[in-house]
Amino acid sequence: MFSWKKILLYVFIVIFLIAIVVFYLATKKPQTGDSPSFKEMNADSLIIELTTNYKQTDSIYSNKNLAIKGKIKEINTDGFHVFINAGENATIDCSFDSLTFQEVKNNFQIWNSANIKGIYSGCIGCEPKTDDGMDMLNEIIVQFKTCALNK
Repeated sequence: MFSWKKILLYVFIVIFLIAIVVFYLATKKPQTGDSPSFKEMNADSLIIELTTNYKQTDSIYSNKNLAIKGKIKEINTDGFHVFINAGENATIDCSFDSLTFQEVKNNFQIWNSANIKGIYSGCIGCEPKTDDGMDMLNEIIVQFKTCALNK
């Protein structure tokens, strides 16, 4: 039979392990655009991967820091967004904080090449399309959050 000393020892060990996990989670830095990138690619390549095999690619890149190279299509000063051209009917939406956005706005112009990294947060229009008889062109928008310049 178990003695009280062994039971207390096991309880202490379990509490200690829980405390270590809680401490790690509480002090872990959130991933930002300044974090090392998981993968570097061209904007066109990302769109091809997403439209070819959306579910697999989306699950691999979800919440990962990706570095994207492409030409700036639009700079939205109201919402701190930079839109990168990724081919016909495809855009990558990079969301910046206000301080980082000022650097981008001061150093880049529309149709300049840019190398931006950020956290991949999803794709609108990449899901497989059903053949419903309507042949409409859908725009693809890939969303990145907490972006930064890839230096």
